[in-house]
Amino acid sequence: MTRAITPEPNVDGDESAIELGVHADASQLSVTRAVAATLAAQEDFDIDSIADIRLAIDEACSRLIVRATPGARMVCRFVPSDTEIHVAVTTTTIDRAALDANGFGWHVLNALTDSVSTYQSEAADGVITTTIEFSKRKHGWDE
Repeated sequence: MTRAITPEPNVDGDESAIELGVHADASQLSVTRAVAATLAAQEDFDIDSIADIRLAIDEACSRLIVRATPGARMVCRFVPSDTEIHVAVTTTTIDRAALDANGFGWHVLNALTDSVSTYQSEAADGVITTTIEFSKRKHGWDE
């Protein structure tokens, strides 16, 4: 039996966190791109950074959708700050589906973002949860 993830809202106590839950299906990519772009625009990211964020969320979601369990829910968590936006995309995946860190899609994520990582965890019932996280700094906020 497949169990969709249901994280508790605002688990980190971060008032600025925004979570979007959708079916882990390619038909939802336009929604995730639109939300990411809107949030980036509201946080005063420049037009090139907004485009990078749209492409990065599309790539992260696409990588998880093809590995998602049937009927899974995907949660996109956006945490904007004064200097950057941090994004985490999570869904349940089939087994420990490998996310090839040498593939073209991973190189795309690295090129579009300032940091990117992935991790997996297994619940007691054997359900695997996979997360891809990335952050993008505002132009002029380089470390």
